[in-house]
Amino acid sequence: MFNKFTTILQQAVEALAPDAPLHEDFVYHWKSITNFYIENTDDKTPVTDSNIPSHLKQMLQILIQEEAEREPGDTGPCMEYMLQHKLLETLHTLGKADCPPGMKQQVLIFFKNLLGKIKQPLLPHINVHRPVSRLVRVCGEVQAAPTETEEISFLCTLCARLKREPHLLHFFLQNNSTEIPNKPAASTNHIDSSETNLPSSSAKTSKRESYDLVDSLLNLCRSEDGRVAVKACEGLLLLVSMPHETAARATVQDTMLCPLLNTRLRTLFTSLPAALDPSDVDSVSAKWGLDSHSYAYNDARNFAGKRSLVSFLSWFDYCDQLIMEAYQDCSAYIARSIAKDFLNKTLLGPLLQADERAALTTTAVLTKLFSMVRSHALTCELVNFIVPNNTNLPEEGKETLWDTKKSELLSRLLERCDHFSDEISIVTLRLFETVLGLSNSIALDRLILKHLQHRAYHVKNPGNIVVQSDSEELEWDLEPGLDSAAPQTPPKPNKQFSTESLDGAGDASSSRAHIQRAVSCFLAAIPDSAKSTQANDDESGYDGYLREAHRMYKDVCAICCKFSWPKMNGKELEAAERCQPVAVYEEGPFLTMLLNKLSRVLSQPYGVNLVVTSIISRLCLIPHPLLHELFTDPLTPMRPKARGVYSVIKVIVEQISHRMAHVPNFKNRLLLARRKLASGGGFHDDDHNVSPTHKGLPMAANFGASAGVIASNDLDDHKTFLEGTIVVEEFCKELAAIVFVKHHALAAQSV
Repeated sequence: MFNKFTTILQQAVEALAPDAPLHEDFVYHWKSITNFYIENTDDKTPVTDSNIPSHLKQMLQILIQEEAEREPGDTGPCMEYMLQHKLLETLHTLGKADCPPGMKQQVLIFFKNLLGKIKQPLLPHINVHRPVSRLVRVCGEVQAAPTETEEISFLCTLCARLKREPHLLHFFLQNNSTEIPNKPAASTNHIDSSETNLPSSSAKTSKRESYDLVDSLLNLCRSEDGRVAVKACEGLLLLVSMPHETAARATVQDTMLCPLLNTRLRTLFTSLPAALDPSDVDSVSAKWGLDSHSYAYNDARNFAGKRSLVSFLSWFDYCDQLIMEAYQDCSAYIARSIAKDFLNKTLLGPLLQADERAALTTTAVLTKLFSMVRSHALTCELVNFIVPNNTNLPEEGKETLWDTKKSELLSRLLERCDHFSDEISIVTLRLFETVLGLSNSIALDRLILKHLQHRAYHVKNPGNIVVQSDSEELEWDLEPGLDSAAPQTPPKPNKQFSTESLDGAGDASSSRAHIQRAVSCFLAAIPDSAKSTQANDDESGYDGYLREAHRMYKDVCAICCKFSWPKMNGKELEAAERCQPVAVYEEGPFLTMLLNKLSRVLSQPYGVNLVVTSIISRLCLIPHPLLHELFTDPLTPMRPKARGVYSVIKVIVEQISHRMAHVPNFKNRLLLARRKLASGGGFHDDDHNVSPTHKGLPMAANFGASAGVIASNDLDDHKTFLEGTIVVEEFCKELAAIVFVKHHALAAQSV
């Protein structure tokens, strides 16, 4: 109490006394602090009961005022006094000893304000950066320390200062050449440095850069106070993004940053419930930062394990953000460490095990990771995890246990796409759909394009020993009945697509005639007797497919424009007859699985069909000439036994024509099935990641009262067949719209 009264009295005297020169005032406050330690013998008195906080605050105000009164870059006498007499060294010593109790907090506040409010360059002075470096080492030493808030505030202020002056980072690096003798610099992270793309000198040196600033931030990342942990992560983001090669390399190689990222990923993942609903996993939205999600007891969106899932996904988002911000090749290093220590050692096991619930949950979580990832380096590692490059696998006898397991993963996932459990099939198919939707061409190249590069599916491939007929005759032979089918079911007459608006429609060699025939192939694929809508009905949905195809094709082109693919006009594509001869056309395991699933659309559940057709639609939208030729051009001359989307659809239509004759009152049953699908009775509202056009099935305009006389139990006997027929009908409309949109986009580019 007496000390507080003395402080108030002293402040009153200072207010009434005439203003002293700033230098004298500054020295006075400093000597008042030192006199406290000379006169005070009680080292247990809290610093808040002394005049020290007030004197430190006045010293800072004097330094700020002095700088404001002088020209930029001109050091005043107060600053000179502080530097020459090593005031910061003394304060650091007092703060480290925390004498009197609470002094550490006051020193941290003073250092933080000094670095944050003084604009002139301070860190180049040895009497500044040396005590600052020593104070950094004090931060994070004690877990749950009462000064955590001041520690992280000081560290983040220092990081922000270094962000503006990255050339000063070397003051905070120390060479420790004896700590890791004759070992790669990355051994502390359990990663072979030869796997990285960092400069070769970093792999040869035996020196280790001690980076106390990163170490202190990593310690505070473990704080139980969420605000402190988030601020520490922000500081790491600043450090890893600084354009300083040595500091960036030391951050990822010579500190525990990568082990911390992977350890927390592993801990949070293993804390997830063994069984999570895939729809719950897909519905969760998680971003790194302070937890802003509501976990109210009566919140309908809550489910068991949501908090754990949000924590895991949030930390993954932080890792992704860190990789995005990382300087130069450090992003690839961090991504590789996550691939090796988390994906291979933590995620791979549950994906391969026989426990269906664990495999289902892990696949759903992995799909969520693919949908969240944004950094290029981590995207590549995730794709390599799912679709490894078989040409770069280690030689036999040299591969590790993880290499062996990764080689099995793709085969296991493809098998699960045709699993007896529809839930597992749908989740696995959605995983592939999400992978193919990334802005990364690696998965597409390895799953599909590498099997199409020689155009072995084309009848003119030199490896095809079948006697070939004239190209024009062959083209029409491949489309039996096309001449008679097209007039009977013409494309829907509208302003966007009408026979009158096609110049040269009668010329078989014109591109417009070709595209008209291609669109007609899909629109006329299903006979009128098997359709639940008519082509001229306003509610047939074709206009909606055109709008959706235009939007989606624009988005896909924006993603694929940076890929070094041949142009869609075909001028860069080698003619089929000049391609490498291929005796036997192999679709590849993924395309075989996908076309097999499409061929079974009449016997598969509606949910499975939605995902299958959605994947194929996405592939049809991709602006690659090989995919366009095989998927969206029904007039492509195919060699025997080679399959395309249209050839599979024709086989399905034959099955429909055969089976519909055995379904009593087929037309009315079909219309009733469509009405149920349109009202949501045929699928669940939580079906995600499917083509939006398939979900909004429009109701037929010509529903009559007779449709309602079909009993529900009679309809259920043919439910799968009827729903499959409707899916094929809608899918053909969607494909026709995609062909039309791609043609007009190509025509606009050539203008």
